[in-house]
Amino acid sequence: MKTVIDVSKWERYDLFRHYEEDTNPFVILTTPLDITNAYNIAKETNSSMYATLGYLITKVVNKVDGFRYRKEDNEIVVYDHVNANFTENIHDGKIGFFTVKDDNSYKEFVDCFESKRNNLFEVKKNDPSIIHYDEIWMSCVPWFEFNGVIPPFNKDNSIPQFIWDKFKKEDDKVTTHLMLLVHHGFIDGYGIGKFINLLQEELNNFKGDE
Repeated sequence: MKTVIDVSKWERYDLFRHYEEDTNPFVILTTPLDITNAYNIAKETNSSMYATLGYLITKVVNKVDGFRYRKEDNEIVVYDHVNANFTENIHDGKIGFFTVKDDNSYKEFVDCFESKRNNLFEVKKNDPSIIHYDEIWMSCVPWFEFNGVIPPFNKDNSIPQFIWDKFKKEDDKVTTHLMLLVHHGFIDGYGIGKFINLLQEELNNFKGDE
């Protein structure tokens, strides 16, 4: 469900217009994450770490308002809840996309992830032109590490994006770098910092389905 914002009463509207007029209205940054605990839980439960990290990111996104605002059909809207859209290599260098709803338990989320991904491999086609605004976009590049990355983006598309790199293992610690892209008209450094801190807490305290 979404709510259309009355911009005449929206305190952030002038700030939104200011950034919206820029050539690039987005904040794009990369931050390190300690994923050791969540990584171990995923291994113990034989669960995909791609799905696990996506599950935790989506859970935290739904706790921070700015990540659920969108510019949609010339209106500003806020969604009550958003879901996870994953990118996957499917066939001969082609990529596909599938959505997993965030109103499930961890196990249900992972099971749905695996089912949708397997179906994507079988279908071997996907239409990237269909945009669902009640989503966030996620991908991973497990083949290399990065300290920063700028993904393709459309100025008129305010959907947040998240990409993480190859996991780095040192002794008993596992880390990754997370890139996030968000519209600066909807969220600033405080909100981004809140998201990063909450995500690290979720990673540290994650216990799977208990």
